[in-house]
Amino acid sequence: MSDIRGTLRTALSQAIIDELIGKNVAASVTLPSSRSKKRKAWSSDDARRFLESARTDDDVFYAAYVLVLVLGLRKGEALGLTWDDIDLDGAELTIGRQLQRVRRQLLHRETKTEGSDATLPLPDICVAALRHRQVRQREARSEAGKAWQGSGLVFTTRFSTPVEPRNFSRSYDTRIMKAGVRRITVHDARRTCGTLLADLDVHPRVAMQILRHAQFSITMEIYTQVSSKSTRDALKRPGESLGGSADA
Repeated sequence: MSDIRGTLRTALSQAIIDELIGKNVAASVTLPSSRSKKRKAWSSDDARRFLESARTDDDVFYAAYVLVLVLGLRKGEALGLTWDDIDLDGAELTIGRQLQRVRRQLLHRETKTEGSDATLPLPDICVAALRHRQVRQREARSEAGKAWQGSGLVFTTRFSTPVEPRNFSRSYDTRIMKAGVRRITVHDARRTCGTLLADLDVHPRVAMQILRHAQFSITMEIYTQVSSKSTRDALKRPGESLGGSADA
């Protein structure tokens, strides 16, 4: 409602400048205060159970789930990633494109705003998950043979065609049920990012870059709310074990 009022007020202000009207009647309008909805997120324990479930079952989207939870990537950003966007040796990932369903077309295009673009450092768990994904994709390419499309995307179907975002959401919901955690949307899952970075012992300055905070103090507020040592240790194990399997 406030967005509508703001748009109307701006339009009427311009009308005054253009001498079309004499008074901006929207300027004096006040809206009743409303209670903002509490944003949903998982606890570190919920996120750990979700990721461990995906890793144990060798879920094809395990690395995507890691990127959503640990880096805060949007669904379209994760599905739009190409291997050219990722430097595993340098532990960096560049966000610049997204995969979106627009009407009847599946588009691989630039992110909506320049503010969405970023080059992010990759914590160890992300590097391990992506290396594992790389191995699995090579295996899928070998099995597909001439049917392989070679899209260059990180997350694809078994023939390397883009993943339908709705199918990703269905897989995510199925994984939630298997993991036995409360259901939240992919968008809400991104809000777990800051807590997980603290629990994974990612340096606060690195976390500040990942979270894209303007002030270091905001990042440090999150770092004062870390989980128990047992939870932090459990969160680190999936990355370590995956790293081992990917190198095998």
